[in-house]
Amino acid sequence: MGEVRAFPGLLSPPAGLDFLRDLPSEGGLHLVAFAEGALEALKAAFREGVRSLVLLSPILRKDALLAAKLRALRFGLEKGGVEGFATIGRALFFGPEAAGSEEVFQVWREGLSEEGVRAWLERVEGLGDERRWLRSTKARVLVVQGALDAFTPPHHGQEAADFAKGEALRFSVEGAGHFVPWEAMEEVRSLVADFLLGESFRPLPGGLAL
Repeated sequence: MGEVRAFPGLLSPPAGLDFLRDLPSEGGLHLVAFAEGALEALKAAFREGVRSLVLLSPILRKDALLAAKLRALRFGLEKGGVEGFATIGRALFFGPEAAGSEEVFQVWREGLSEEGVRAWLERVEGLGDERRWLRSTKARVLVVQGALDAFTPPHHGQEAADFAKGEALRFSVEGAGHFVPWEAMEEVRSLVADFLLGESFRPLPGGLAL
């Protein structure tokens, strides 16, 4: 039985990645990270020997399009406070089904604070090209993204898989957005559970798994 350590990022719903913490795993250390938490996890992987890395909607670099989205989110925060940020975030972070659910939106909205949102913006705005950290570990890597992620489109996940020094898998979850761990919780939990145990690990060319 190994150790599973989570890096949920600053915009996660209040429960974070707790639904993945109790999963059984192979011996050793396994890191599970969401969004900008991927960088913290990769730095931990550099410091400590890890068996595997799970990156959920990873944010590891800021391109021109992501910078424009961040400016829109900051504008929403400055003009409308947390409510303004959440209103714009609703269109960027959720897939169509979750975006249309008031219950899902309110659970996420209630976990936001102005301090946390500002800290998140500063952290993501300050990103360089952090994909290089993937070269610092030979741990196997699982990347999971929503197929309809409007904030970090699927090519971000493909880049992460391509940069991995060890074996890498990438899954795209249909109908889900940036918040894929919570939009498709059961599917993500099943994927991560198999991965942590080393099961169904069949990488294909290009880092894809079908």
